[in-house]
Amino acid sequence: MTPPEKVESRVREIIAAVLGPAAPAEIGRDDELHAIGIESLSILEIAVRVEEECGIKIGDSELFRASLTRVGDLVKLVQSHVDNS
Repeated sequence: MTPPEKVESRVREIIAAVLGPAAPAEIGRDDELHAIGIESLSILEIAVRVEEECGIKIGDSELFRASLTRVGDLVKLVQSHVDNS
């Protein structure tokens, strides 16, 4: 089982990589995804990278059904899949 801190750290790193130079200097758990530049296509790119790195599968429909407004929401979704893999 991967510790939650490691999952959170990796998700934040992936978000920063997807945003590239536009990424804020620090990405916090309470940051709103839209406010830091994450849109629906970015969510899909982040999900693909997370799936590849963590060996999990998050369905597209699950991503869009989930209430993903903050970084922490995305971390929680990823952690639930990591815990169940």
